[in-house]
Amino acid sequence: MDKNEEKIVIHSMNFCPTLEACKILNLDTRVVCKEFSEVPTDVLLKLLNPRLSFHRNYEKLRPYSPYCEEIITFDKER
Repeated sequence: MDKNEEKIVIHSMNFCPTLEACKILNLDTRVVCKEFSEVPTDVLLKLLNPRLSFHRNYEKLRPYSPYCEEIITFDKER
């Protein structure tokens, strides 16, 4: 994990039901995670604080990487 006042970068290696379902159904996690969970997670964070944003690094996503990289940013200017 990397963090500063404006950003937290998380490397997730925990059990993920989406990853398991994608493996079973032969689906691409880069497509499923973007369509299924990125926007709802961003919306939830914005409900907590409108200055927060959620993003994923789709070049660092399981099973193509050892971990999923997720980034939460804080917009100081807003």
